[in-house]
Amino acid sequence: MGQGKRTYSSPRREAQARETRARLAAEARRLFAEKGWSKTTLKEVAKAAGVAEPTVYAVFGNKAGLATALVDLVDEEADVPQLVAELQAPGVSPRQQIGAMVRHRRRMFDGPGDIVALLYEGSLTNDVLATAYRDGEGRGDDGRRRIFTGWPAGTLRGGIDVDTACDVCSLAFGHETWTHLANRGWNSERIEQWVVDLLCRELLSNEAGAATS
Repeated sequence: MGQGKRTYSSPRREAQARETRARLAAEARRLFAEKGWSKTTLKEVAKAAGVAEPTVYAVFGNKAGLATALVDLVDEEADVPQLVAELQAPGVSPRQQIGAMVRHRRRMFDGPGDIVALLYEGSLTNDVLATAYRDGEGRGDDGRRRIFTGWPAGTLRGGIDVDTACDVCSLAFGHETWTHLANRGWNSERIEQWVVDLLCRELLSNEAGAATS
């Protein structure tokens, strides 16, 4: 009776594969940040990482696959566990929760903002990156919706429902908004404070907005 082809797993080979993948991702991130989505080629990424170009295709499939492989770094570098801890802290007020969300957005802008910029640029011409960008936006909306629906009645300003609150946040947290202000000379601390003030003013009732942070 014949036997199927035996698979062979080498810890050393697996470690080398992980190291190659990490090196490719790091060089791709650097080149994407320097040159942008459209001007970066996989040939350049391979050369920078010291591997043959076919290796990039074997590991990531294509340029979009390489870009989306960086997405997990966004949550990691923006410290999602810290955001969750701040949002769920005992006695936290709506104003404090808004502050926590904006601080998280600032960490995202200051840290993995290059990856967000990559996804945004690529989403304009590539369907895979467009889906990844929309998925990220959707997760943000879902999280904020859970926060807003958990607030006591009367917290949101009159005429503002949960959907509208999410729409306002989408604008305030948007990549274009933060980049536009940064390009006009605003540092991230100033942008953060402006977004906190904007959201508290636009979303919270007078009573909720008066609570100290």
